[in-house]
Amino acid sequence: MTLTVRQVAMLVALFVATSTTLILLDHQQRLDTVKAPANRLAGAAESALSQALDRVSWPGRGSQSELEAQLEALRAERDRLLAENARLKELEQEVIQLREQLGFKQQNPDLTLVPANVIAYDPDALQQAIVIDRGANAGIQVGMPVVSPDFLVGLVTEVEADRARVTLLIDSSMQIGALLQESRAEGIVYGQWQRGGLLELRHLDPNTPVREGELVVTSGRTARVPPGLVIGAVYGGEREVEASELRLAVRPLVDYKALRSVSVILTSEDQ
Repeated sequence: MTLTVRQVAMLVALFVATSTTLILLDHQQRLDTVKAPANRLAGAAESALSQALDRVSWPGRGSQSELEAQLEALRAERDRLLAENARLKELEQEVIQLREQLGFKQQNPDLTLVPANVIAYDPDALQQAIVIDRGANAGIQVGMPVVSPDFLVGLVTEVEADRARVTLLIDSSMQIGALLQESRAEGIVYGQWQRGGLLELRHLDPNTPVREGELVVTSGRTARVPPGLVIGAVYGGEREVEASELRLAVRPLVDYKALRSVSVILTSEDQ
């Protein structure tokens, strides 16, 4: 039979009271005739109390392993939900980018677009580039622009049968004809990856009016690149009087690390 904690407490109190009484009587030498039987009785009581303590149902005592198993199951379920949530967020990001690319295609029906998935990107590489899963078999050629979806990402620089390498605008090797959308002043955008991933618009007239945040778009002066593709926004600048030009820092509007899909604009050599 299993005893409750309250029952055991009552037994302990009774044992203590009995023991105290016997000690007092022994000091008064009133137990000489009954000491031996009393010792046997006390031993029996102690033994009974020990057995009772072994049978008591202390909270959590017998269920420690069960609690640990439940905690382990909860941790596993938590980890599964976290992983599932991460996968859903990735799918949501892909859906958003694909929907935006579809909208870009609808707004530019004259452009032929080839959708592609980004399969590689090393942000710490010396050359800033991504690899996509479409290549020559899809009609992609070197020099074609890549967008996501309204912003220019870079240019195709290497092509294989089923993949291609896209050098990003921020790479130091990139030069794209560009203009300020409001003033229409033309210049050339240079990649400036070493300067925190910014671009630089050069060769502008030093008297060109400019507004912080003004959009910079392609001018159509670069082969294969149509005009009006958004490159970035003015982030600041300096007027070099001696060089007789205005240089503007341009912040890209593309988060290269978040790219999951892009579109390649198919163009002809003589366009």
